[in-house]
Amino acid sequence: MDKLEAVQRILRFSDEIREWCEENHSVYFDDFDSENVDNYEPGGFGELADTIIENGIQENIIEADDLL
Repeated sequence: MDKLEAVQRILRFSDEIREWCEENHSVYFDDFDSENVDNYEPGGFGELADTIIENGIQENIIEADDLL
């Protein structure tokens, strides 16, 4: 799966990660798109997406091998 799909799957299946993202970063499921998950410039969500994926792997929502 690509990075956007991984982020969406994690946010869909983990209330804890989704609430952390919404409450601490004011970023919601629909705010992510195929461009900003790879954007590490100000205004992009690259670092946040990486953190979501790392946390999703730790919670066994996805496996590292699932990523392209």
